[in-house]
Amino acid sequence: MRTLDLLASDSSHLPFLYVFKESNVMEKYGYDIDLHIVGGAKAPTMAHRAKLALAGEIDFLSGLHHETYRERAKGEKRLTYLAQAQNNWDDRLVASPEIRTVEDLKGKKIVCHSKAPCVSGNLRAVLETCGLKPSEINMDVIDDTSGKFLEFVDEITSGKAVAALVDMPFDLYGIKKGLHVVDLPDRPVIHNTTLLATSDYIKANEETVYAFIKGFIEALHFFKTQPEKVVGILKNNLAKRYGLEEDEYYVHLQREWAKLLSTKPYPLPAAIQNVYDLDVGKDPKMRHIGPMEPWDLHYLRKIDDTGFIDQLYNAA
Repeated sequence: MRTLDLLASDSSHLPFLYVFKESNVMEKYGYDIDLHIVGGAKAPTMAHRAKLALAGEIDFLSGLHHETYRERAKGEKRLTYLAQAQNNWDDRLVASPEIRTVEDLKGKKIVCHSKAPCVSGNLRAVLETCGLKPSEINMDVIDDTSGKFLEFVDEITSGKAVAALVDMPFDLYGIKKGLHVVDLPDRPVIHNTTLLATSDYIKANEETVYAFIKGFIEALHFFKTQPEKVVGILKNNLAKRYGLEEDEYYVHLQREWAKLLSTKPYPLPAAIQNVYDLDVGKDPKMRHIGPMEPWDLHYLRKIDDTGFIDQLYNAA
């Protein structure tokens, strides 16, 4: 059994990645997964991610949504996206009872859990789409990769803020505290589990790449079709990190993520354009890099064309 090192860029990737690891879908291919997260020994900071991948010190990476374009602009073209687990934004904006619409947020403090363009940038863009002017958005951005967002919800209940952007299941925690989720328009995003490797690694390990993508697809199927097992995996691996012990949070997390995860992990064109526009298109140094350049979907396509994915769901 060969162990594959998989690095998660953020705690928000962990609900799916723990299920990928602990569903044991890779065992029949002769592999197991050693899951790492930024902030741990393998990658103490975000800056370590691309360096580790390019140095061949990890097999696969989840995330790296903007650095691929920056590296290509410098001439480093090896960072390659292979698949995308979800294409729709999963962050939830919880708010105090008096906030009924986006208009009610005008000038009032909103806590946001990440500086990443795919988090704070998307929230700002959504609020502007809903009619707020940039000067009317009062966002307190706190870069917190812990995954434990209890205090952000508590800032609302204590009156320090009127709303907070949080990952699930902290939306349910907010609801139980008397808050509600503000209805926001859907937004296609490249977010959370975007599967990446280097072209060097891919060429040297094609059999492993095909097996890993197949396992990735099977983990998506497992997440969607085995709710009780998934809830157990989520609770066992995330309760301590989240500070939430009750089963209902992990039932909620499984149910809501199952809706978001794609059966076929292709990126949506609108999601790719979004991540490009948030960051890349604004930087003159990167404007000559096309939105699709870092993507190589032919491995996924080859698996899909065999009927592998359709057979999984037809069997269910």
